[in-house]
Amino acid sequence: MKTLKLFSLFFISLTFLHCSNEDDGVFIEDASISQKSSRYSTIDWTGTWNSTYGTLRLVERGELIYGDYANTGVIYGYRHYINGKEYFEGTFENYRLNRKGIIRFEMNNPNYNNAFTGDWIWNNATTWYNWNGTKTSKREPVLQSFYNVKGQVLDNSTFQQIQNPISVEVFQDGIRHFSTLSENGLYALQLPKGFWELRVTDSRYNNFSRIIEIKENYDYNNYFTQNIFLNKK
Repeated sequence: MKTLKLFSLFFISLTFLHCSNEDDGVFIEDASISQKSSRYSTIDWTGTWNSTYGTLRLVERGELIYGDYANTGVIYGYRHYINGKEYFEGTFENYRLNRKGIIRFEMNNPNYNNAFTGDWIWNNATTWYNWNGTKTSKREPVLQSFYNVKGQVLDNSTFQQIQNPISVEVFQDGIRHFSTLSENGLYALQLPKGFWELRVTDSRYNNFSRIIEIKENYDYNNYFTQNIFLNKK
């Protein structure tokens, strides 16, 4: 019996190691995946940064990282994992030039979280440029270019709030940029200005999609409201 237990433990260990090696080469784009994030929990992008292209004010929400890009635009993306290394990869928008680009940042030392090196490129371009930064404050900053979006997640047949967590994803040009989970029938997130598509894909309900426009001026509640009505399958 003792031999059987030892063999079982050995088999489980081999299985775990094999899965970990395969996972190292995979980009993780789903904020609901927590196993990878716990392995890299020492990396913290929250704070104010002095960077090559001005001050960055960044916050984290699980795998999601976003914030203000100087007084020029916004920056947003997810933690990605390549060959065992964690990167902050995503999009930046330059409002002054009305252009978008791609960034990839890597923390220099995850134990200190005080400096990063990275690169950026304009969309549809071929030349990459350096973008580095050092943290000047660990406090979570107040963002100037993101706006609160809140709402209820409701069953369309009963008009009751759906208590189970529902994943709400936000797309633009077919690419998912933001996501959150509802809690007790309510969801909340922050988005930059522009047109965004809210999507819900849940096995219990028909797919939901709605285009919303985020403007620079709030309504009287100091946030944008968009309720989500779901129809059961």
